[in-house]
Amino acid sequence: MAVEILPVHIRQAVWSARLAKYPITDKIRVQNLEVTANAGVDVWGRRKQQRTLITVTLHLARPFDSAAEADALDHSTVHYGKLSKDIQSCVQKLPAWKSTGGLAGEVLKQIMETKGDTGLLATEIDVMYPKSSMLGDGAGFSLSSTHVGEDLEISTVLHLRNVRIPCLIGVNSNERTAKQPVIVNLWIECIRPSRTDDYPQLEAIVVDVSAASLEWQPS
Repeated sequence: MAVEILPVHIRQAVWSARLAKYPITDKIRVQNLEVTANAGVDVWGRRKQQRTLITVTLHLARPFDSAAEADALDHSTVHYGKLSKDIQSCVQKLPAWKSTGGLAGEVLKQIMETKGDTGLLATEIDVMYPKSSMLGDGAGFSLSSTHVGEDLEISTVLHLRNVRIPCLIGVNSNERTAKQPVIVNLWIECIRPSRTDDYPQLEAIVVDVSAASLEWQPS
């Protein structure tokens, strides 16, 4: 009977430290792969198809020197073109709406299928929705996982990018006469699967807290 391996959730810094123990630094990276995904929610919390940017990084289990020397693919590496096409096809063929965490999970499954016999130390998947932030450059979710040892260790992060909020800041009287733009980047770690689409609520909290500066007075 197969035994299900449950993931162990760890902080991103711990995940990075685990990976740093290995001397191999070769990796394959596909950045900002643009797809239309039936996943996540928009700025009003509605489930809908939306423009999505996916970045994946594969940390290889051994150097790809043999592929470089032969100028040909072998089991030491993964063809980034095929990886890109397979991820795009996987996302476009989703049979039903997925949460952002669910989408990242589907991408991870596709990576495992596409890599074939190539060994991996770890994977990083970042899902970003450029239009799912009212005041910023985007909102999204990152899933980092290890693929060595008996435990499946993962790091999950919900993030907001470059949220621009007009605020009254400063201690001088002239600084209290006009709002200044404050740019906020925020990461929340160890996100539970049920909370991977909470970025609209997170942005609303950030804006509300920043708006409270209107009531601030120097002592």
